[in-house]
Amino acid sequence: MIKKYSKIFLINIIIFIFFIELLSYLLTKINILPNGLPPHITLNAHEDYSYWHPKNSEFKIATKCWQSKVKFNNFGIKSNDDLEITKTKKRIAILGDSMTQNSQLSNEKDFTAKLQKLLPDYEIINFSISSVGLADQINIYNKLVKKFNVDFVFMYVTYNDFSDNHYSDQRPNRVTYKIENNNIVEINIDKSGFFKKYNSKLNKFKRNYLIYIKKMTYSFKLYHFLKWEYISYKYKKGQNLNKKIKSDDTEKLFKEKYAVYKYLVEKANDEIFINVPTLIFMNSDNNSFIKETKEIKAIKEIYKNYNFYDPRLEFTKYLKDNGILKKPYLGYDCDAHYSSLGAKLLAKFTYDRFKEFNNN
Repeated sequence: MIKKYSKIFLINIIIFIFFIELLSYLLTKINILPNGLPPHITLNAHEDYSYWHPKNSEFKIATKCWQSKVKFNNFGIKSNDDLEITKTKKRIAILGDSMTQNSQLSNEKDFTAKLQKLLPDYEIINFSISSVGLADQINIYNKLVKKFNVDFVFMYVTYNDFSDNHYSDQRPNRVTYKIENNNIVEINIDKSGFFKKYNSKLNKFKRNYLIYIKKMTYSFKLYHFLKWEYISYKYKKGQNLNKKIKSDDTEKLFKEKYAVYKYLVEKANDEIFINVPTLIFMNSDNNSFIKETKEIKAIKEIYKNYNFYDPRLEFTKYLKDNGILKKPYLGYDCDAHYSSLGAKLLAKFTYDRFKEFNNN
């Protein structure tokens, strides 16, 4: 009897799985589900860089409004080509976050590819990675970029960099600072507990092998879609609650973030800017394209004595001249990151400022 019911139960499970897979497939075909993996699938926690891409890997990724095919080379850098440490031409290193990682575009169409076409006499290497801040980028420079003996650094700043390495946005694998007894100190330095669990045999198996099941099945896309909708709902609900919290604590927190970010810029100057010529660019996304947020004003103030460039006036003029100064500006309806037009304009702006920099 038990054997009979076990067989019926197993058959029902198989039918259910088949039904969910078929339903998920149909939902992707009518564009209700994104026909690709979620972007975060391309990120692994990293003990030295906070986050990094899996080496020698390819993914088809998508959201509601875009999809792309991305490849990461032998160093885990978003590129179709493997890299050698020894250089054959002058090199430019890109340091940034998800804006210049530009996973929304396939490798041959992204920001790096467009900039490379404008600067054929240089080798462009994009060390950008999602979900990192300036403190993490300093580590990436010291522990990876230096190996490539680069001649220039192009660093791209986004408004959220202002908070990324502050303890209020703490993540177990990311460098974090706070102010204690009027001193800026790094906290959660010992990440051994987190990485011991993260690098367990079970979790390594999931990352290295279950990824193929995720790539092949449509039901994972349905699972992630529903999960992300729930997370987004909770986030928006939390934002609405936070809007009600207006006090002196908000200003105190902003001042502390300012002090931490200023400290990190000075650290970057000591460890990067004075060692290799560095141009610093402000990224413009859909959320803060026209208005200058408090964070953007603070970032511009901190960088005023550096080689700092804000492209938004030039971008705004282009959009006005072409009658397209409206959301989503240079990104997507559902995503603030650079579209093909955004990548093109950013590459051209970078090229022009670099040419001026070399002429001076």
